[in-house]
Amino acid sequence: MPYRQSLHIEAPVEKVFDAFRDPRTWRDVAASGVSFGDTHCTPEGLGTHYTWIANLAGIRLHGFNVYTEFVPNRRITDRSSLSLEGTWTYEFEPEGSGTRLTMENRSGGLWRLWPLELLLARATAASHGPVFEKVKAKLESGQ
Repeated sequence: MPYRQSLHIEAPVEKVFDAFRDPRTWRDVAASGVSFGDTHCTPEGLGTHYTWIANLAGIRLHGFNVYTEFVPNRRITDRSSLSLEGTWTYEFEPEGSGTRLTMENRSGGLWRLWPLELLLARATAASHGPVFEKVKAKLESGQ
């Protein structure tokens, strides 16, 4: 059971997509204990990559993520070097005067065992839900 969240953002698809195309956007809204390091954005989006560090229950995690799929104004797939973090897929669809943003996270390795995956999905919802609400508020305020 992967983590999946969908929300409406009252902003055009292009604006929402642009916020996700550049991983540096996350620095302003990241959860406490998460920091971002080197970031390289490619002009075509595919191959954009970045490093991050997170403290999870006293354990320091280091990750490297890369955009493995990039369809302008439609979809970004962001794959992590860490099986716990897995693969994030972001989908952008016009909805009324705004955008329907759907995010899905699929972990890798042993985390794919359903009891662990369920536990991880709940933890992801608790940690990432507030981050996505911050992204929503930032985009809707025009920042």
